[in-house]
Amino acid sequence: MTQRLANNLKRRASSWAGQLTSLARSFAPNHVEPAIHSHVEEKGDGEFIIRITADRRIAPDARAWEFGSGIHARRGVKKKYPILPKNKKVLAFNWEIANAQPENFKFLPDGRVMLGSVQHPGIQAANGGKGYIAPAMIELRKKAKKELSEDIRAAIVGDLRESFGRKGR
Repeated sequence: MTQRLANNLKRRASSWAGQLTSLARSFAPNHVEPAIHSHVEEKGDGEFIIRITADRRIAPDARAWEFGSGIHARRGVKKKYPILPKNKKVLAFNWEIANAQPENFKFLPDGRVMLGSVQHPGIQAANGGKGYIAPAMIELRKKAKKELSEDIRAAIVGDLRESFGRKGR
């Protein structure tokens, strides 16, 4: 592989990484947007990898918004998961279902239902279950095929010109 082609590919990969980050952020829930980043890793001999990640220190539920969770999970076991109280003996929250059947529940004076635990069904991934990174990758892939062909063509034409002594014309 020529140096010109390798340089063109590296620049293109860096451009795509930025575009991928922007696209993924545009598909992500608002609170996940600042957690999304990407970068290019060079494997050698003109091979590059674009890594895109969502920092779970910034958005702890980023994985759930990409792959779904609980019974909505696209990866792993599909099941409800228990939520238990951490610092108190019961969970207390507003719940429309309990409000509709008050005879079946105990309530705090402020109207919150009290429960020892709940079985949470999880959440569906963003964008109707498609996530935010996957749709960004699909959209970028369509654009990338055309751009890559243009970069390869430009590098080959540049190399041919150089080999025939027609630099810069």
